[in-house]
Amino acid sequence: MCKNECLVYALLKILIYTQANFISKQEKYYKVNILCMIDCKFYIIHNLEEDRYNNVMHLLEKNNIPTSKIEFINHPNKNELTIDIKRKAVQKNAKIKDGWISCSYKHYLALEKIVHGSEEFGVIMEDNIGSFYENIYERLSKYLDELPKDWEILYDSVWGDYSLLDEEVVTTEKLVYKKSNEVSKDINGKIISHGGTRAAQFYFVNKVGAKKLYDNFLPFNHSADMWMNDVLRKANINSFWSEPSLVVSKFNSKTSTNLSLKNNLLYILKSKFHNYRLGI
Repeated sequence: MCKNECLVYALLKILIYTQANFISKQEKYYKVNILCMIDCKFYIIHNLEEDRYNNVMHLLEKNNIPTSKIEFINHPNKNELTIDIKRKAVQKNAKIKDGWISCSYKHYLALEKIVHGSEEFGVIMEDNIGSFYENIYERLSKYLDELPKDWEILYDSVWGDYSLLDEEVVTTEKLVYKKSNEVSKDINGKIISHGGTRAAQFYFVNKVGAKKLYDNFLPFNHSADMWMNDVLRKANINSFWSEPSLVVSKFNSKTSTNLSLKNNLLYILKSKFHNYRLGI
């Protein structure tokens, strides 16, 4: 009798474990799919470096981002800028490298896609992110729970620490903090933020914010993150930071905004001639 009771008990344990494991998997499945209902597309500012592409795709797949919601902004690269692009995109006397022009222009193209796209929200991220603090959809859901109805953009990055700003007090009770678009100083008066941006590594934007940025982005005179500070002020965009940040590390690679003299001599000469003609 004891053997039979032990056998029944063992079978019950197996059944309970199997059901619990199945329920756990189902809960995880439904949780991910509910989070995927956030109507958002991810635009990656990319320079065609294979290591960066592989790293970004690994991160996004790990975070359950469907490939249909991922789009890479690959062109124009720093050795592909035409005189027409420079004439349209860059202010006179800007004195900025082609690498910065390329990157800033790609941010503009990403904003254009959000403005004209069907999704309610967009994430623009650069291809140098190393890792995330938690699941991206889970964090975006938390942001939406905390953001006010009139929010327009939220910046997230490994750069900067909101607690050092002389603005809101950081607590463990929330993630989202209002960011002044003016130059921010610490308690000693030292400039530690030039405006509302937190670099341009990862930012979450709605249609209204994207349209304001897009309409005022060109022509620019600096890298995307620095230039957007001017745009945020000009368009009076309602900006926020997250603390702690979702992005927790940077992906290190060999890429630089500088052009290689050995590999791009003809392009460099042509670029300098275009810059001279355009006065940039």
